[in-house]
Amino acid sequence: MLYVEDDPALRGILSAILTSRKDLEVVATAASPTEALAQAQRVGFDVALLDLALGDDDMSGIELGMSLREQRPQIGVVILSQHQVPAFLTRFDDEQRHGWSFILKRADLHPNYLSDVLHSTARGLNVVDPAMVKRQMGEQAPAVSLLTPRQRDIMALASEGLDAPAIARRLDLTPGVVRQELSRTYQVLVPDPPEGADLRTLAVLRYLRETRDYGQR
Repeated sequence: MLYVEDDPALRGILSAILTSRKDLEVVATAASPTEALAQAQRVGFDVALLDLALGDDDMSGIELGMSLREQRPQIGVVILSQHQVPAFLTRFDDEQRHGWSFILKRADLHPNYLSDVLHSTARGLNVVDPAMVKRQMGEQAPAVSLLTPRQRDIMALASEGLDAPAIARRLDLTPGVVRQELSRTYQVLVPDPPEGADLRTLAVLRYLRETRDYGQR
């Protein structure tokens, strides 16, 4: 992956976190769009993590992402920003929309979530920060939009009737991780379960209903 951030302190901290992960390879970092475009000509990568604001006199992260996609049409682009951009994905034509994601800079941004977003975006999927989805859709925001990409993958397999060990094998995870993610997912999809309810069944039913209604599966 290529990481572009003009704040040297944040670039150093997040680069160290990303580099320490076994599931990610940071092939290059850059402090400016000019440096990033030069790096892109020298190294190969499948996803770029770009700050939205890259200096008053430079192009934005979105503009840089478009330029990088002109060089490498198949890469994924993840925009990282402290500011929300309403209706982010509507800025792109249908044929250009694949592999664009937008997440917010937060103190509680977990490395696992960031890794999931990067991998999903590299595969051509779209991830929009749940806070932006809630703001755009108000109280009508589907609960499934608040799930992480990994949780959605797990629920998709759970909805096919697979148990935790089978899901773990399919997603190259441990059964313990799958059970932990399912527990977190149940809290989102079934926040107020009736006494004695089967959480898995209720969660699967809501997942199927919302992914069908909102086309998020």
